[in-house]
Amino acid sequence: MSDRRPEGKEGPGLAEEHLIETDQTLADNEQTLADRDQTASDRDQQASEDDQAAADLDDAEHGQGAKHQRTAALRAETARDRAETAHLRDRTTQERDGLAQRRDELSMLRDQIAEDLDKESADLDATDEVVAAQTQRLAELRARAHEIRIRAASDRARAARDREQAARDRQQAARDREQAAYDREHAATDELTGARRRGVGLEQLENEMKRARREGANLWAAYVDVDGLKSVNDRQGHAAGDELLLSVADGLRRHMRSYDLLVRLGGDEFLCVLPKITLAEARARFDRLRAELKDSAGTSVSVGFSELRDGDSPDEFIRRADTDLLARRSA
Repeated sequence: MSDRRPEGKEGPGLAEEHLIETDQTLADNEQTLADRDQTASDRDQQASEDDQAAADLDDAEHGQGAKHQRTAALRAETARDRAETAHLRDRTTQERDGLAQRRDELSMLRDQIAEDLDKESADLDATDEVVAAQTQRLAELRARAHEIRIRAASDRARAARDREQAARDRQQAARDREQAAYDREHAATDELTGARRRGVGLEQLENEMKRARREGANLWAAYVDVDGLKSVNDRQGHAAGDELLLSVADGLRRHMRSYDLLVRLGGDEFLCVLPKITLAEARARFDRLRAELKDSAGTSVSVGFSELRDGDSPDEFIRRADTDLLARRSA
């Protein structure tokens, strides 16, 4: 939509009617965006309720076997809902930006109308010398000039209000962008441990593999299994098991670099992706983690390693690390 009027085809009166129609259109657009904000909020609420339902079901069924797969599927559905909410917020953000731009154009048009009215008023005042003898006509012209000045002042005030509304629209668009980014991040993050969910994590693993091959750099995968989680759940309850998982995840992050990738593969299994590191350095990091866990939580983790090879798929890369873990545990 454009609020610019064709030159020479509209006077101030017709332009004012155009502005009134444009104001109504913008108001309708604002109502549409408000409705969409409510829809996004409703989806956020539903996603939170689905997360809680999944947690309750996981707790009730002790995270075992096929029962655990039901809660995993429910959590995956919640993640997809959050991703759709993020997409909806992105669309709202783009339309708010467009609304702000249209308000700026409306403000410029109001300023132009005010200038036209001022010029008309000045032209009417100039007739004072020409029609000095026409006293009555001159009085009428001056009254008209006064009215035009009042309307010009009103248009300037409305243009200022439009600019303020455009600024508020931009602020709301920025908040919508932040909310959309949060929704996307929340959909990709495991609620308990803060690690990447399996699906998103495996996509990022594939990107790390491509980067390593492109740069000719080495890449190591560490398959981490929390020892004794089932025993903790059985003896102390799932709350204690959750605390143990959180302690392990926090420990992993402390001993990993900011750009290393941490993925929760399953109930008690994590994948750590470590670019540009030697095997000795990687093992030293996990040895320190095991020592910390033994002192603080009385438990430990088992770790297996694999280095990226030519032709590896993500599954093969992970499988070799898992095989190494099993071999070390049996030894």
